[in-house]
Amino acid sequence: MKFLYPLAKRFIAGHDFDSAIPVISKLITDGYDITIDYLGEISKTDVDCNKALKQYADIIEYYASVNYPLDISIKPTQLGLLLNKDRCYARLSDIVHRAYLHGMTVRLDMEDSSVTQGTIDLAIKLRKQFPNIGIALQSNLHRTEKDLSLMMDKEISVRLVKGAYKEHITKAYQDKFLGENTIHDIFVKNALRLLSNRCRSYQYLKNDLTPIPAIGTHDEELINDILSYLNRFIVGHDNVKKNDLFIEMLYGIRRDLSSSLLKQGYCVRIYVPFGEDWLPYTLRRLREFKNLKFIISNIVKEVVSVK
Repeated sequence: MKFLYPLAKRFIAGHDFDSAIPVISKLITDGYDITIDYLGEISKTDVDCNKALKQYADIIEYYASVNYPLDISIKPTQLGLLLNKDRCYARLSDIVHRAYLHGMTVRLDMEDSSVTQGTIDLAIKLRKQFPNIGIALQSNLHRTEKDLSLMMDKEISVRLVKGAYKEHITKAYQDKFLGENTIHDIFVKNALRLLSNRCRSYQYLKNDLTPIPAIGTHDEELINDILSYLNRFIVGHDNVKKNDLFIEMLYGIRRDLSSSLLKQGYCVRIYVPFGEDWLPYTLRRLREFKNLKFIISNIVKEVVSVK
């Protein structure tokens, strides 16, 4: 499958950390915030888990040396959630503590629904010690409305995403069965709850080590709908600013849109993956984007935008 690597480079910053650093440095110079993902999930052995732990420790050490307040995205199964929950927590606690000492934030990526509760339990346990922990929630899951309430109650920052995993209709909303109440509408509703909570909770969120709420999407219509509400909040609340919400986008997708939003003064964070385990990530991107249709259309949009 090595023939896919040139295509994979559209989505990953490098096959290892050293090769990713120049790409990340360029994004930082361009004004983007960064969250780094060391590729890998569902580790099968403690050796794999400890390898990931060391890599994240090296990432933190490097960006501490250059005084950059990095954000890190971690899949709990990469650190052993499905092997041993206690050892997984110990590894995560090590990483989050290191990040905390250097003014960095950490967010737990959300995987498929089989580990949703386990991931939430980890976030709650970590939040008891560290304010710099956040979590991603998938808006398409039936349970997310309650999970979002719980996270806001526990003062755990949320990155809201649509949900990339194929789930059964008993667990996740499906557009074709929703009628007028689409996943788009559900996402906007949940995003507005995040914004409202941001306004009410501004004082505790002023702590620089509390991750700022985020929406993760490349859907331009969805972004515009949510930002229209954010701008209304800005008018009605003196303390609310454009940087009270991160717009997070995957590396290599809709670069034209991320650049435009950045120029408008919004906080744009690029989710930058790297690592040897690039193939599963690339194949998932291709599946999500319907056999290159999405990629090709977005490349065209970028080219047209540049012209």
